[in-house]
Amino acid sequence: RTSEHGKLQTTISITSLEHYNSIVSISDFPTAVDGLVEQAEELCDVHDHITRIIADLDIPPDSFSDQYSHPGQAQFDFEPVIRMFLYQHAREFNDSELTRRLTGTAYVFIRFRLSRSPTQQAVNYIWRRRLSLADRRQIKATACAIREIAANHDLISPGEPRLDPGEIDDAGVTDDQIMRAIRIARDRGLSAFDTDRAANTTYPDEVFFERQAYLNLADVGTTTPRRRFDRLSDRAKTPHGDTHLRTMKKVGAADEQTTLDDFADGDQPPDWDRLREAILEPFHEGIGCLLDDVTERGGVRQPVIAAIDVTHWEFYPSPYKDDEDIEWDDEPIIVNGDEKVPKDDFPEMVSGDPDHRRSYKFATLTIVGEDTPIVLAIEPVRETSAWEADVGESTPKTAFVNRLMEQAEQHVDIHKVFADREFDAHGVRDELDRHGVTYLIPKKKYAADWRGIEQIDEHSAVDVAVEREVPLWVDGRKHKTSIIYVPSTEEEEGQYAVFTTNRDLSPDEAIGFTSQYRQRWVIENEYKTIKKHFLPTTASTDYRVRLLYFVLGVVMYNVWRLTNLLLREAVDVDLGDPPPLRAGEVVELIGFCLAPGG
Repeated sequence: RTSEHGKLQTTISITSLEHYNSIVSISDFPTAVDGLVEQAEELCDVHDHITRIIADLDIPPDSFSDQYSHPGQAQFDFEPVIRMFLYQHAREFNDSELTRRLTGTAYVFIRFRLSRSPTQQAVNYIWRRRLSLADRRQIKATACAIREIAANHDLISPGEPRLDPGEIDDAGVTDDQIMRAIRIARDRGLSAFDTDRAANTTYPDEVFFERQAYLNLADVGTTTPRRRFDRLSDRAKTPHGDTHLRTMKKVGAADEQTTLDDFADGDQPPDWDRLREAILEPFHEGIGCLLDDVTERGGVRQPVIAAIDVTHWEFYPSPYKDDEDIEWDDEPIIVNGDEKVPKDDFPEMVSGDPDHRRSYKFATLTIVGEDTPIVLAIEPVRETSAWEADVGESTPKTAFVNRLMEQAEQHVDIHKVFADREFDAHGVRDELDRHGVTYLIPKKKYAADWRGIEQIDEHSAVDVAVEREVPLWVDGRKHKTSIIYVPSTEEEEGQYAVFTTNRDLSPDEAIGFTSQYRQRWVIENEYKTIKKHFLPTTASTDYRVRLLYFVLGVVMYNVWRLTNLLLREAVDVDLGDPPPLRAGEVVELIGFCLAPGG
């Protein structure tokens, strides 16, 4: 099939190119076609979609001639117009479809730097009156060549790519609009957080949460010069960065500050567990408010599909002492054959991995599938690390999976849960089954699995198999599982992937069910977005600060995901008819408006 499909693609490509050459010769327009086509060829290595390629073209000003006698008075600049028509003819759209695309939820007109989306009549008028016949032919020839190049790189698809930060110019966004967006974020996601400060303090709590919303949205640290926030805010005074950091620590504080040594007898929960309770309570109040918003707009339909995963917030300092800091009575440990001396004051909640990377770890549960992605639950995760020798403790997966489910079930009914191979454990499966949800978890391959794969290979007409009603016992409790063998879509999986589920299903049903697993990738993109856009810069090793900042980053992510109100009130552009509430259309604009400016 692969080779036949490849031949088919080649045949289509050659036929299209012959058709293109029969319409126009590239040699008729050597400068524009060659120059822009050469750029397009290079941009294929940078971008993943033909729309982005066209948006990124550097169009020489002398390539086309504006036929308007007073081009400075035109409603649309000339270069965006050229880009628009290159896009139209490269995508082979008529005027009606072009107009629909320009005003759609992907905001294509913004990519091409048009001041607004032109009407269909305006598109037709500009094409006939603003471009000469030679220029129109030149645009068609260039667009056709770009289409062929993009097709050869498999960069053409029916839809439009989501906006990226580099595609937005925030010059038209006013400070008042930015501040309004910040306050909406504060009110919807942060209003339940409390600093527990005296009533007669210099700054009310609201100003700290306004500033925190700004820090998270703009991806800057508390020590960043506050000129931009001072300018945005209409308050007479705003707090200094040091004051802000001290106040945020109060938000992330348990009722009584203690050390881990105070809990050595195990009679009280560890300190970080108390911090978790103090911070997550207001987080869930905010989730309730945000869910009410999105449910009214049809963005969540219950029961939901959810995904569970663990993310890492990198921590770069070494856990080991430098040679000059080692004392004569320090006790070394052996790490990969070398003697190392652990630091006494290394943060206890930092975990290491086999690749020697260090990070704070957090588990989350997120709505996926057809609904708007919302993070419903957060759990701190701690894992034993090499520098702790045998004295470190790890958070059991069953414990934090149970807590994630309990948190999420406060807000929604959950139907299915997807998790990756990191959660391939009988205890996790049992925990999810106890919560009454259907789980789908990939499984490591053992001898019995390889035998099952060999049996599939022996039947030439069969490529899917299900081993049904396999009993799974955990702590005296039994539930039945199905082991699914399906063709793999990942090279590292080999020819077949193996999944487990507590659902009884046939091989035909297994194909459709396992195909839903790709929806779990939403959570991978979620982590990238949170870390790239919503985690403020900090060097703090105080776990109160780290946990609070991660939770607040998730709050900002949820606000970003749930409300196009932020977009529509913060950006002064014509966005056409309100789009359906879909994930991703809000983020790309609000974040750019709040880009750090000092």
